[in-house]
Amino acid sequence: MLRKSICVPAAMALALGLAACKHDPGIIKYPTPMANLKNAPSDSPQQDQQSAAQTHTQLAAAYIGQGRLKEAQDALTKALGFDGKYIPAHTMLAILDWRIGRLQDADKEFRTAISLDPSNGDTNNNYGKFLCEQGKPQDAMRYFKQALADPFYKTPAVANTNAGSCLLKGGDYAAAEPYLHKALEIDANYGAALLAMSRLDYRKGDAFAARGYLQRFEAAGQATPESLLLGYQIATRLGDKETATNYSNRLQDQFPNSEQAQSLNGSSQ
Repeated sequence: MLRKSICVPAAMALALGLAACKHDPGIIKYPTPMANLKNAPSDSPQQDQQSAAQTHTQLAAAYIGQGRLKEAQDALTKALGFDGKYIPAHTMLAILDWRIGRLQDADKEFRTAISLDPSNGDTNNNYGKFLCEQGKPQDAMRYFKQALADPFYKTPAVANTNAGSCLLKGGDYAAAEPYLHKALEIDANYGAALLAMSRLDYRKGDAFAARGYLQRFEAAGQATPESLLLGYQIATRLGDKETATNYSNRLQDQFPNSEQAQSLNGSSQ
């Protein structure tokens, strides 16, 4: 079985309510054959069926990128009609169900994808992220570990960051730190890991170290509502009022409707 993976493009990430590829620990990846294989010659009916499933799954990805979620669902239904064991279709359908709040359906599709290839790093990482966001960190860690055990998994920095972020979310700082350090050993400029390390050091009370990681994050890519709020919090703790005001203004100007901007408004009232 071919086990390639692609990163969700910015347009699709926006449609899914996720950050684009490089910086977010919640980035969703899913296994899919290379796009040009859909035009490769087939020498069996089974390959014809999988090729059709692949084409409809790619079409669903395009629809999701455009925010056309109903069309995406229809395309994925067709894909699974051609090949009910096509893992990318199950995984993308899980992501779509997650996006629109059908959490039980999303869980079912993730489990189906994993049952078809229990060792697949991308699928296990996806499901781990889903479980962590559903408040099940212990279950999530099981799947992150399975992702990291896959010798063919191409983005271990992502699963390490997701694992560390999940533990950080639960307040287990000691357990989170090794995963985040490992992610940065693999990719020193991985923005999601840098931001998570900044958040970890801030919560541990080391605002200077937190500022260092945040500066590296900012040098690696664009600001997010999360990074701007964290920058405000770090600068405030360090007594740097000018920098804190700058972060606050940027958050209000660039992301006025974000939860982070609203929380900052609430704290200042």
